[in-house]
Amino acid sequence: MKITVESLGLPTLSVVIGKKAELDFKGGTVTDLVNHLIGRFGPKARAVLLDGEGHLDLTIQVMVNDEGFLAREDLPQRELKDGDRIRFMLLVGGG
Repeated sequence: MKITVESLGLPTLSVVIGKKAELDFKGGTVTDLVNHLIGRFGPKARAVLLDGEGHLDLTIQVMVNDEGFLAREDLPQRELKDGDRIRFMLLVGGG
């Protein structure tokens, strides 16, 4: 299946995978997609996407299509389908 992956506010990830890329993905969950990206793009993608414990870095938010941000506990269960658009975005806080 084809999915679109976008990197917003993550310049290091954009260098590795591009700001917007259409990928062939065998299917699975958002967590499976993260693992696919690491397998395809290597240690640089891993360094950007994962923390030291191997979890998605806390500074990254994930959105599928226009559904809003996914909760961290939903990433392993959220199935992706053909045509989905997945955005990895830098979590920005301020005050």
